[in-house]
Amino acid sequence: MRLSFIIPIYNISKWLGRCLASVRNQGLDPDDYEIICVNDGSTDDSRQVLEDFLAREAQSDVKTAPVIIIDQENRGLSAARNAGFKKARGNYVWWVDGDDSLESCFAPRLLERAEKERLDVLCFGLNMVDEDKGTSTPYKIIDKTNGRTVKGEEFLLNCGMPAAAWAAIYRRGFIERYGLQFLDGAYHEDQEFTPRAYFFARRIAFENLNVYNFYQRAASITNSKNPKKTDDLLNICQILWNFAMEHTQIESAIRYTFINRVSYLFSQALSNLCRCGLYEFPGDYKSLPYYPLSVNKYLNKTERYKFRLINKSVPLYLKMYRKFVKPTRPVNKLRTHA
Repeated sequence: MRLSFIIPIYNISKWLGRCLASVRNQGLDPDDYEIICVNDGSTDDSRQVLEDFLAREAQSDVKTAPVIIIDQENRGLSAARNAGFKKARGNYVWWVDGDDSLESCFAPRLLERAEKERLDVLCFGLNMVDEDKGTSTPYKIIDKTNGRTVKGEEFLLNCGMPAAAWAAIYRRGFIERYGLQFLDGAYHEDQEFTPRAYFFARRIAFENLNVYNFYQRAASITNSKNPKKTDDLLNICQILWNFAMEHTQIESAIRYTFINRVSYLFSQALSNLCRCGLYEFPGDYKSLPYYPLSVNKYLNKTERYKFRLINKSVPLYLKMYRKFVKPTRPVNKLRTHA
């Protein structure tokens, strides 16, 4: 089997049918792929949408690829993705969020290149779809590799991919070899998984095709405000910092790539505090190994200004941020970051 689509599902019945139809509409031979749906404890009728989808296909004379349904207690997106991967049989895997969709008939082209060039990872472009406004905009990706197959370090330095697991297909053996999995129970899990996966890849490339439709809406997980996000972002900062110290050379460009990602995620953690109506850092930020944030030649002007301000004083940064961002709701406390 060539490809496993892994679709995590939690209370997305309104959009799940669209996602399933787009996966089916890829022009693949039924023997070449499978669809693994992980129902992560949905409390709406998402499970019924799956059953209705299978019932309609059973009434058709057209041969279709197998659909595997995994039911589990609600454990979050990361756990659902990990569970689906354990069941996957395809040589390549593609994590597709169940409230997004794929452009038609791109999978054969992606698979052909991945197989021909023996790629560990093949990345591609995406469209940002504002579902509330009904607009779709191509996401601009600056690719200085010019689509060449390169090693992971060169790719991270020269291709501005978003840290999203669904923006690539991965060779299953590669994921297994390095024991890669999503951080269980965490928000922003892609921020932790994706840079490590790219780094380890020996053969990775970017295909300049806008394949994936990423839907944005006010009530989505991406746009939700939750104080736990700050905890998770800080945890990911520590993980990526430790990874960089272990796997990269001192003063190397790739080390600074990871360091600057950590600094960015730290600033996002602070921003999330303010959006949640919290204006005190949960712990001693001065004891963090990556603080003060590095201000180096690999940053742009805006990043340098922001990081210098954070270095001057985190309380001052939070105070200034507070003037421009209104909290979404009152929050009394935040779990202490370990």
